[in-house]
Amino acid sequence: MLETRAERPYSIWDSIMRTPEMLEACLAEPIRGHVEEVADRLAELAPRRAFCAGTGSSNYASIVHASALEKLARLPSSWHTTSELGVYPPVDMGSESVLILTSHSGRTMGDLRVVERARQRGAYTIGVTDIPDSPLAQAVDDTIIGPGGRKTELPATRTYTAAMFRVLQLASSLAKRLDDADVATTYDEDLRELPHTLHRFLDRFSTQAGSYADTLADVERYFVIGAGPNMSTAFEGALVLLQSTDAGGQAFHVEEMLHGPIQALRPGACVVAVAAPGPLQERIIQCARACHTIGASVLIIAPEDTPGLRDADMHISMPAQIPELLTPMLYIAPFWLIGYQSALATDRDPDNLSRNKEAFKSAFRLLMPRDPRFDRPTALDES
Repeated sequence: MLETRAERPYSIWDSIMRTPEMLEACLAEPIRGHVEEVADRLAELAPRRAFCAGTGSSNYASIVHASALEKLARLPSSWHTTSELGVYPPVDMGSESVLILTSHSGRTMGDLRVVERARQRGAYTIGVTDIPDSPLAQAVDDTIIGPGGRKTELPATRTYTAAMFRVLQLASSLAKRLDDADVATTYDEDLRELPHTLHRFLDRFSTQAGSYADTLADVERYFVIGAGPNMSTAFEGALVLLQSTDAGGQAFHVEEMLHGPIQALRPGACVVAVAAPGPLQERIIQCARACHTIGASVLIIAPEDTPGLRDADMHISMPAQIPELLTPMLYIAPFWLIGYQSALATDRDPDNLSRNKEAFKSAFRLLMPRDPRFDRPTALDES
């Protein structure tokens, strides 16, 4: 159902459409200068290992963070759920490592525990957050504060993408200090162009998303497949669809999809293939074609010139010539807009989803009985 209201009363719409503006802010002072300062300190410390962590959407962003640090700065990196990293710290988390912890609010459960554990072991700690006076920002050795401030809506949009953008800036800046200036310069140019590319896509697809939501209205279950840095997109995209529709949603790496989950495909299932250019793009398209043969509907998100699109029921055309490492910041956008339209079509509040329902408030009071935030409408805004 294409929304046609002249005024959109939901904060999430503004956050989605302002995302390019937030990325532009990351390229300007003071954020750009502070990224450079953190890169200077990391180059001096010369860590041999990076641990990227977060919860929820921030955890999925950490997939891209780890990929960027490995590809650009040649720094061995891994991504972790914050609470897991805090209670099961790897043996090599120590004085030659850095922890990069992402949390929009800076007060997610587990943030401070993992920072304390990392610092006890001698690791350098960096907080990627949008709230400068948050507990996380006060606990870490350094911060990279994002633009836009606190959000009021539950789903992560601008905060998710801007966090990835800032850590990509950090990885590129660090690479320059480690004699990989040519690669870093190329990515700097792509990063400068990305806000404009995203703006053009949002402007175009915002008028099309309603028709996709209409077509997908009868889907009973989503299987979102991806690979590489776009496992971030698959996980976050599945979460968007799960939250905003009456259907279930789950993400799988392309090979994991073929080793078990494909057996669960039935009429009413939709496979969403996040097929950004990269070494596994052909395999993702092949998997999508196989799922189509079984009888599932298939939506492929890929550039127009990608081979194999004719076998898809639906295709979302993405900008071409974008390095794979940067595509997660673009490929999540169609999920946002389809999710927004789907939430409206199913009588959901796109900003709050279920968090204003008393049963959900009661559930979180059980989980966190001493936390007064769960008496407020924005209580679940954690990641």
